[in-house]
Amino acid sequence: MSNYALSEKGRQQLDDYSKRLHESVGAAKGTQFAITPAAVQKLFEKAVEDGSPFLGKINANVAVTEKVGEKIGLFISGLVAGRTDTSGSAERTARSLHSLEKFGYSLKQTNADVALKYSIIDQWKHVAAGKFAELYASAIRMAIANDRLRIGWYGTSAAETTNPTANPLGQDVNIGWFQKIRNEAPEQIDDDAITIGVGGDYANLDSMVRALKDSIDPVFRNDPRLRVLIGSNLASIAENKFYEAAGDKPTEKRSLDGGRLLDTYGGLPSEVPPYFPENAVMITFHANLSIYRQEGTWRRTIIDNPKKDQIEDFNSFNEDYIVEDYRAMAAATNVVAYEAPAE
Repeated sequence: MSNYALSEKGRQQLDDYSKRLHESVGAAKGTQFAITPAAVQKLFEKAVEDGSPFLGKINANVAVTEKVGEKIGLFISGLVAGRTDTSGSAERTARSLHSLEKFGYSLKQTNADVALKYSIIDQWKHVAAGKFAELYASAIRMAIANDRLRIGWYGTSAAETTNPTANPLGQDVNIGWFQKIRNEAPEQIDDDAITIGVGGDYANLDSMVRALKDSIDPVFRNDPRLRVLIGSNLASIAENKFYEAAGDKPTEKRSLDGGRLLDTYGGLPSEVPPYFPENAVMITFHANLSIYRQEGTWRRTIIDNPKKDQIEDFNSFNEDYIVEDYRAMAAATNVVAYEAPAE
């Protein structure tokens, strides 16, 4: 295949962007530079704006100073109301609002290295200079943001050298939330097959969610912040049941399409997060899911590589995926539609 020659205008816009970026951080073109905390914060805020709103609901950018430490605890838990008779020697005792989890965090280096082909960059050559910079930055942001969610849901290990061919969902990049539950609170996750439908373990997804909710600690079980996160295929099963029952009736179908019949399961508000695993159900608070990042560890290098006809944007940072309080978590990973045995 012949090399792709970046157009004169595309080259000029790319060079202008690179020059301004490197001058703003005081680094020579092609050398590594640090990303400031303010720039990191803006990156994640813009990623939410670009199309990753779920990252804005959870704690996706928790900055910590140490590589290993105790969980921060980012939502109020437990009872604080009470009374103490202080007429004698007894004193009132303040109660901690945070989890007393024995498990902490251990950040691991993550490399997010993105290649942008000259042909893609050339498609942006007719936009204004400022827009070109935003298109470039948005492409990098979304690549990183999408991977953070994939790893959060599917990550099971942190290999010394990852294999994206064998693990296309980032299974070996870091240990994600589901695996953290298996490792640290196995009583809060069920990996066995659970069938829903007439004749199955549960009649429908609603009854299955209600039963799963009983695994939540009573302190949190009826907390209004609880949400049920479900795989898109499970949502489709439930939707199809409604369509089969009422799809031919215009009024009912309009209600269904408006989402008013399908926004809760087991009495909990529901959500299908991006990249969430099929057949999985998780009940928790948004604030119970965190991604910790070590301050001052984000490094970036941008290299123009004509040998590959592409720009290469190398990023490195230390991260860990955290469940803040396992008492406020219940998950099942193998929920399937019941199929009656063949006669």
